[in-house]
Amino acid sequence: MNAQPTTDLEFALLSDDEFEAFALAHPQNSFLQSVDFARFQRARGQQVELFGARRNGELVAAGKLNTTTTRLGYTVLECAKGPLLDYTDPDLLPAVVGLLRQRATERKAAELRISPNLKYVARDEDGAEHPEVLDNRPLLARLGGLGFAHQGLEMNFVNVNWMFVKDLTAAADAEELIMGTSYRTRKAIRKAEKNGVFLEQATLETLDDFYGALSTAGDGKGFVYRERAYYENLLRTTNPEFTKLMMAKIDIPAYRKSITERLAAESATADGLRREVEETGSKKKANRLKVVQDLVDSYERSLKDIERFPDSVGVATVAAIHFICYADEVVCVIGGTVQDYIYFNGATSLYWGMMLHALEKGYPRYNFYGTFGISGEDQEGHGGYEFKKGFGGEVVQLVGDFVLPVRPAVFHANRLARQAATTGRTAAAAARKAAATARTLVARLPLRRS
Repeated sequence: MNAQPTTDLEFALLSDDEFEAFALAHPQNSFLQSVDFARFQRARGQQVELFGARRNGELVAAGKLNTTTTRLGYTVLECAKGPLLDYTDPDLLPAVVGLLRQRATERKAAELRISPNLKYVARDEDGAEHPEVLDNRPLLARLGGLGFAHQGLEMNFVNVNWMFVKDLTAAADAEELIMGTSYRTRKAIRKAEKNGVFLEQATLETLDDFYGALSTAGDGKGFVYRERAYYENLLRTTNPEFTKLMMAKIDIPAYRKSITERLAAESATADGLRREVEETGSKKKANRLKVVQDLVDSYERSLKDIERFPDSVGVATVAAIHFICYADEVVCVIGGTVQDYIYFNGATSLYWGMMLHALEKGYPRYNFYGTFGISGEDQEGHGGYEFKKGFGGEVVQLVGDFVLPVRPAVFHANRLARQAATTGRTAAAAARKAAATARTLVARLPLRRS
């Protein structure tokens, strides 16, 4: 199978089945290192190959490699969230790097990129470091010694390296799971359930509903989402368990009818209690009346809140989130709530519904994926981080991206060109800003009288 010996290892191109068997059993598995995602990328015209490294015939490392070439002919070989191997083996890591460097050379790549799916250091739900639990910081020096340059620890929107992850293994059932959430989150979950929010998985026939909600949420919140064709390709090339394009929906007429009926019933109960209190002066009945009146007030507010949604709206998609279920985890890739329907707690329903799915199917982890604003309230994304914390879990920081120059002259020339282009764009932006400021100042000058 295209085997080439390198020290005691040999490089091999793997079949989909052989790669998947190794990846599914590996502790570093990730949907980015899966046959489903490889199939999807191939359908989009990307150059993908599944490699393995054998020692005495045994497969000891593997990874999905992507070869990309820019319009200017600059080529990169990348193994995102990989390669999958035992990084504590002092001989295996340099040997696998040697194989990948050789493959990059064959591909005429100028650089090799890897991003091991390993924690940098253990953290708790507040992001505080706990190196006594786990500390992979020495790996940065080891990779540096092999020629890799670490690309930093900043938040990465492309190859996500900061996440929030919940361990589901401690929950035996749904009741234990919900009790592991905050009071505020439990209240939101139960409110959404009571109000009739329901979940639906998008198909090719209902993709427009999903994409309409996703794009509306993205435009409102300012997050970047993919084009519609991306999600259509996912549905066509991956299985329905791997790709879950989930929608939270509400039937407006049914919701209004339900609230109206509940209001009528509680109002009648309140009227009866009020008469009994007036006749008997019972404190017990008076306390009961306060509880019922609170419900009446709540239902009246609910009807007021949805006045802007006529029954002609019908069934509304209030939130949309792209989930992936693979190997050991359910991953919330991207999505959000349509701002007009935020009242219905659609995102909460989706997170909770997919947690229940994970519990039912035996996935041990629920990964909220890209998480930002961990360090403070003034940081972008902090509200989303606090929202995720309500479900319970911990901050997970991966070791990040590493780049190895394979053709140093081409690599450094490209870096210099990119720096020059960035400097040029910055200078041009500054010039435009200065010109706009000058025009504003001129416009404020008094007109000269003739």
